[in-house]
Amino acid sequence: MAAEYKVPEKLWNKGFILLFIANLFMHMGQQTITTLVPKYASAMGAAATIVGVASSAFAISALLSKPFTSPAFSCVNKRNLLILSAIIYLVAYVVFYIAPSPGWLIAGRLLQGIGTGIAAPVSLSLACDNIPEGSFSKGVSMFSLGQAFGQAVGPSVGLSLSRSIGYKNTFIICFIAMAICLVLCFFVSGKPPAEGAKYRIRLDTIIDKRALPTAVTMTFITMAYACIPSFLAIYGELLGIDQIGLYFTVYAIAILVLRFATGGLADRFGYRLVLVASLVCFGITFLMFSISRSLVGFIIAALFSALGYGITLPNIQALCMSSVPADRRGVASNTMYFFQDIGQSVGPWLAGMLIDALILAHSVTKGSPTAEDKIYAYSTTYLAVIACIAIAIALVIIITKKKKEK
Repeated sequence: MAAEYKVPEKLWNKGFILLFIANLFMHMGQQTITTLVPKYASAMGAAATIVGVASSAFAISALLSKPFTSPAFSCVNKRNLLILSAIIYLVAYVVFYIAPSPGWLIAGRLLQGIGTGIAAPVSLSLACDNIPEGSFSKGVSMFSLGQAFGQAVGPSVGLSLSRSIGYKNTFIICFIAMAICLVLCFFVSGKPPAEGAKYRIRLDTIIDKRALPTAVTMTFITMAYACIPSFLAIYGELLGIDQIGLYFTVYAIAILVLRFATGGLADRFGYRLVLVASLVCFGITFLMFSISRSLVGFIIAALFSALGYGITLPNIQALCMSSVPADRRGVASNTMYFFQDIGQSVGPWLAGMLIDALILAHSVTKGSPTAEDKIYAYSTTYLAVIACIAIAIALVIIITKKKKEK
């Protein structure tokens, strides 16, 4: 199975490549489900608030699982934890396939969240184990390309498949992709756990305080991002845009090009300039969502999103992982994803409540809400999301002011 761990000499080594592919498949499946479940729940008759719960449920269980999974990083082979997470994903996809109601979809998302709670920090920690010295920032950026590309391609592929072969058959394809990912997990390796390390649930095995500033910043960034796959397909349908999935396709292509072109920007210009500029672009994405009424506007939004979230994500991750010693990267990764899960769980839930409230307020004098009432609610909500990005920009300025930049 997995080869004995050796310090890698080049970035694109066997272990890094296998982890990159596995990470890509995991995030493609996760983002496919993240986009389809809200739409599937809505088709079952669920209100926007329930749609938001169905979307964010996985982040809630991922968050709750972390106090129990994080202590295992230092005493259990990380490869085995990655295998376990893939198995949990497979069970979740079975639940999605047999789901007869929105409640079952929420149950599947909760299971998926447990898998994510293990997979996300473990895969990043394993990737760091397979990055040679001197290539850390570039390695994290390249590894996160799989996550970003999966996030971009997954929704588009999912929407296209659901229209052509239906929801259930799409869930089957997700299951097959995850099964392939499971096989790959058996052949990866990383730094072995420390001898004599024991499983203990303590605060310092769950959270590293040095990673907290960037982790909290990630919360607000994720709150904003989670509102895209959660509601964009429904919003596009209300606007009569049949090809709204092209947003994700354009975003994927732009991410692929930009990641290779911008991988070393932070090394040249510092984290503050790169993160503030990319977050401003990310804010423009939501402004475009709010004012656009045609596919062209959403395509422009996709480009700004690639410049924004696509550049922000790897730099926040690199900033977080570089804030701790090598032997604490597993806990630092868990810290970042812990707060990211908070953002993913709170963002769609709050957005769903705001949408329902705006629909009710805008249609109270006219009886049943019209399509225009709903469009107004979604448009206003996307505009309100910019507040999260403004907070993230302020936090980045504070964090980088205290950090000596290269």
